[in-house]
Amino acid sequence: MYFRFRVLTGLLVCFLAGCSTDQAPLLVPVKGTVTLDGKVLASKSVQFMPEKGTDGTGAGGITSADGNYTLISVRPGATKDTPGVPPGKYAVVITEPLFPQGTAGLPVGDSETPVPAIGIPMAKPRSKSGIPPIYGNAASTPLKIEVTSQGGVIDLKLVSK
Repeated sequence: MYFRFRVLTGLLVCFLAGCSTDQAPLLVPVKGTVTLDGKVLASKSVQFMPEKGTDGTGAGGITSADGNYTLISVRPGATKDTPGVPPGKYAVVITEPLFPQGTAGLPVGDSETPVPAIGIPMAKPRSKSGIPPIYGNAASTPLKIEVTSQGGVIDLKLVSK
């Protein structure tokens, strides 16, 4: 009986300690500039979607006013986002962000803006995106990128055709 208890306790300790050979993939820093026909794209969503054989879940970011982005990865079990992306091959998707940039996270409750019951401000209708639709889908995007083990600067040059 004592032997079973020790074995079960040992297995439990290994399980809780994470005695697994699976470790989170190495992340390398990636940043760059997004342009469309030579003009910077501000406040756009950049997503690196891993292709078959690439570790991790990909990474993403939002372009700044000058079109610059820095990739951030979300690691399973992590309590915060981590800069970087695993080395590998990616399809890059560029879209309008899901939520408009610069909006407040909590409603202010002014009399002119209706506030929904759940406490989240209602999104303003999106203006028409200037990004060609081909860049908005991982299956159709022509932006296929290979991130090396050093990471680095990857400028994304879109064309409207």
